[in-house]
Amino acid sequence: MNKRATGIVLLIISATLFISRNITHFIVAAIMGRKDNVLGEGMFEYALSVTRSFSNIPEIIALSLGVVYLTWAELDKGKDKH
Repeated sequence: MNKRATGIVLLIISATLFISRNITHFIVAAIMGRKDNVLGEGMFEYALSVTRSFSNIPEIIALSLGVVYLTWAELDKGKDKH
């Protein structure tokens, strides 16, 4: 796999991790905020504040590596032309 494809794959992984982390956080808060199958007033906001979101370190690492690989691929492309 070349550097450009690796960079794009890492960016896709980073976006997927970000989206799944946020979706999971909202789903857990919605489940916790229910009372008698009704989402009570202010319960969702309270549930969001007490539930922890997962670590965002893996998505930051994947994003950084993706940007580095894409930059590296573009710099190598510029060197090949000259």
